Amino acid sequence: MNNYKVGLGFDVHKFSHKKREFKLGGALIPSNISLEAVSDGDVLLHAVSDAICGACLLGDIGDHFPPQAKESKNIDSKKIVEFVLGKISKKFKIVNIDITLISEKPKLFPHKKKILSSLKKIFGMKDINLKIKSKEGLDILGSKKAMSCFALVVMKKYEKL
Repeated sequence: MNNYKVGLGFDVHKFSHKKREFKLGGALIPSNISLEAVSDGDVLLHAVSDAICGACLLGDIGDHFPPQAKESKNIDSKKIVEFVLGKISKKFKIVNIDITLISEKPKLFPHKKKILSSLKKIFGMKDINLKIKSKEGLDILGSKKAMSCFALVVMKKYEKL
């Protein structure tokens, strides 16, 4: 059991009405809203990247991509994932990813298969689960002002040869 590690990631971004692509899990989602962020604002990829960092004791993505660094501005979140996967490639393998996306708008269920397909391609694996939840109109997320995401990853440490 010592070869397995678990990481929990979380991200949240406020909604914006600025003209900008709206991506979730690397998939482009048609919408008249976007998410405010230094990067492209992909809450889903940020949460998964942080979960991987947590499981592998790599801090969080802000340690590697500080918000004040000009290299972080408008960065495609797939590059963040590539960086994190590069850091763990010879030490850990992702066993599974479980994601809970929390948002009242836009309606994301019609895009669930597209998002999952994109995630499976990005991570090169099939054991990814995605749940889409609402907050039933409660708090800042429920009042349609923000979107958040939790991700849990299980990692297996490669055994020494």
